[in-house]
Amino acid sequence: MTQLFTHGPLSIAHRVSGTGPVHVLAFHGYGGSVRDFDPAVAAWGHRVTLHAFDLWFHGGSRFPPGRTVDHPLRPAEWRDLMQAYLDRQGIARAWYAGFSLGGRMALSLLEQLPTRSAGLLLFAPDGLVRNPWYRALSRYRAGRRLYHRFLHRPEGWFRVVDTVHRTGLISTKFHQFLTHHTDNPAKRQLVHDVWLSLRAIEPDLAAVLRHLRSHDLHAHLHLGRFDRVIRLPWGQAFARRDPARIHLHVHERGHLVMVPSVLEPIPAGLGWA
Repeated sequence: MTQLFTHGPLSIAHRVSGTGPVHVLAFHGYGGSVRDFDPAVAAWGHRVTLHAFDLWFHGGSRFPPGRTVDHPLRPAEWRDLMQAYLDRQGIARAWYAGFSLGGRMALSLLEQLPTRSAGLLLFAPDGLVRNPWYRALSRYRAGRRLYHRFLHRPEGWFRVVDTVHRTGLISTKFHQFLTHHTDNPAKRQLVHDVWLSLRAIEPDLAAVLRHLRSHDLHAHLHLGRFDRVIRLPWGQAFARRDPARIHLHVHERGHLVMVPSVLEPIPAGLGWA
């Protein structure tokens, strides 16, 4: 059962599972919820206390009343919210974990709040590259107008996606991913709300790397070899920047890497056992 944590104007739904000495703040993927981390709860058991959060417009989390996505979440707000949560729970340091979209949130949190981190645990994380299309559409007024139009008149969007797919610039898997998440009004509204409300959360990987070094932290990056959403070369490029601190784990899977075979060895590998 989720509970609501409020700090200032922001509220976020969360669920705490387990009673172990290792604390993990966990952020789900796009379209998911705290349930994304159910396999982790099962795999890690009593060794971990897992704090899973619903990101805004997912599960039980709502954007502040009266605030529109034209005023996105700022990195400092994200930092202050999570710092207040750690203070409330009496947690000195926690692992920051994220899957897909949640990986971008975890990377940003490490950038903003390194002193409260025990390390990074990332599963097919967004944030390893800055997508120029996403930036152009979400950060600039003209692009945001296209988003608004896309809500009610999506035909042009589908024509563009189909054309780009035919040219080979995006894979069939990614084409299917895009069309699946935009094929009805409710899904298009979610894309609009999530992408615009989180557009200011763009982790600076150089800053993340500096913090890993200066605070003696490690990042564990789990990627699927056949992932067409978060591509393996992006993770390889990040890991090459400091192989001693960024540990790349490659699995013979696609995007969905949060499965028992990946999760179960993690406690022993990180000394949680």
